[in-house]
Amino acid sequence: MEGMDEIAPGLGLQEFCSQQGDSTIYYHLLNLSGSVYVWVGTEQGNLEGMVAALGSRLGPSAVTTLLGSSDAQSLQASHLAERLQRRTQRHILLSLNLPSDELIPHVEQRLLEELCVV
Repeated sequence: MEGMDEIAPGLGLQEFCSQQGDSTIYYHLLNLSGSVYVWVGTEQGNLEGMVAALGSRLGPSAVTTLLGSSDAQSLQASHLAERLQRRTQRHILLSLNLPSDELIPHVEQRLLEELCVV
């Protein structure tokens, strides 16, 4: 873990990477009060689609919505954002840019390790 840099009061930036097989996965987390913006990808700087997962007062499930363009990973990103929101109880904005859905379990585990200690 690289640690979180506080860039303003209540605003923290955390960057780290992990290795899964031949893939280097980069993570950028922007921690805000009650929410976190998460970018995950194998190519730095590639922002394609984004999913928002917000807690609901009507039940335990998170409400998710796609922001931006839809791609093949949008459904997987939506499910991941919902699981992260449920586990962390924070609003999640997630941009997932991975070459394969097979990397998602590793990414989820790594994000939970970081988000649960922040």
